[in-house]
Amino acid sequence: MKKIIHVVHIHATPKEVYEAITTQKGLSGWWTTQVEAAEHEGGLIDFTFHGDFHPNMKQTTLDPNKLVEWQCVDGHANWRNNTFSFTLSDEDGETQLMFEQDYAAELSDEVYGTYNFNWGYYLWSLKQLCETGKGMPFEPAEE
Repeated sequence: MKKIIHVVHIHATPKEVYEAITTQKGLSGWWTTQVEAAEHEGGLIDFTFHGDFHPNMKQTTLDPNKLVEWQCVDGHANWRNNTFSFTLSDEDGETQLMFEQDYAAELSDEVYGTYNFNWGYYLWSLKQLCETGKGMPFEPAEE
């Protein structure tokens, strides 16, 4: 199976980055403005985007300031049972974030390319949120 990997250097502490990827306030500042998050290990995060893309993630591992792991449990067929990890390390006063998405099902190169591009954008948004206080999250239209 294929995997998406991104490494991003963020001029913020691992604690700040960790909070941005584990809390409702943080997640709504860089990925989508409509999110409901149970902020504990085993808790569910419901993300709202558009169309058939509304991934529901279970927070399977929360190791404060070091590692966050999710498993997609519903909300988007191409991501169901995929695992996502955010590994944080302190690198001379900034955070190195290694993001990985492991796919449970084989998809076309075009689909992987689209997801890879989108993750690049949203990880940049995460970096901007942590460094400047303002990310660039998706804003779903009112239905």
